[in-house]
Amino acid sequence: MRRTAGRLARAVARTARVVSASVKSAVRGAVRIVRTHSRIAAPLFAAACSRADVPPSAQAAPVDQAHQRAVAAPVEKAAATDAAEPRLGTFHMTLYHVADEEEVAKTAPKRKKKGSKSDDVMVKVHNDATAEATMAAGVPDLVPIYDRKCNVLTNVSRPFAAQLALQGTGRLRDGRLLNVAGKCSCPRRPCFHVLPKHRKWGMGGSGQPLEPFRTVAVDPKRVKLGSLLYIPALDGVRMPGRAPVGGFIHDGCVVAGDTGGGIQGSQLDLFVARRAYVHALARRGGSHGWLKKLDVFDGSTRCTRRGGKVSRSAAGSI
Repeated sequence: MRRTAGRLARAVARTARVVSASVKSAVRGAVRIVRTHSRIAAPLFAAACSRADVPPSAQAAPVDQAHQRAVAAPVEKAAATDAAEPRLGTFHMTLYHVADEEEVAKTAPKRKKKGSKSDDVMVKVHNDATAEATMAAGVPDLVPIYDRKCNVLTNVSRPFAAQLALQGTGRLRDGRLLNVAGKCSCPRRPCFHVLPKHRKWGMGGSGQPLEPFRTVAVDPKRVKLGSLLYIPALDGVRMPGRAPVGGFIHDGCVVAGDTGGGIQGSQLDLFVARRAYVHALARRGGSHGWLKKLDVFDGSTRCTRRGGKVSRSAAGSI
């Protein structure tokens, strides 16, 4: 009798343990399900609550977030630019380069009289300024280029002389680089001086070397010489040519490093190094119309100049 009662008690205990384990497992499963549904329902509940205060007319269909960011980015960038840098106004930008005597000789129309050998003479006597001066009277296509003291530096063709005066810097066939001089002691103008060999692109009116795609000539009465500028229209545009001169994506930062007699008021003249790069910056149909109306901002907080190189500052890259 006692053995039977003991077996019965042990069976009841085992059954109780099994039932208890089953109940605990079921409870844990229910808790997991409740937690999962609460995580899913919480954002929906919050969104429903946030829309509860919005008028029905303002509850538009959901918009793709990536598209929304893409559309908003230019507006945010413009707003950030307006807030960070004062706007200097709308400017018309032109382009200038180093005049090249060899290049001008190839593209300029020939003006030889029948039987004339003026072109041959110009090439032969080019490296001898004295001989050029002697022959100049008999060769009407050659004109003298003077230094500050009115000494003849060289004689060149009229088309190249015109380009040299227009661009302010020019490279002779013999490799010498001429740069316009600030003041002349004689009535003949403009006057030029020969730059050292390490000055590859010329010097600006600020006394600093010209930097391709970074130096702009300005009217000092309108823009302070030496100041940094930011031009959004240049930001993101690939510059023509190859490194180290071109081939990079512009960040919009330039420096007012030069002046010019024809630069007045709201006009900028961007130095592009080579004549070919002027044409390369044209848009569809060979037009430079995109340069006619450009917004220009003070770039003192966005741009920097270190070691003579202009670029966007770390703060301006944020």
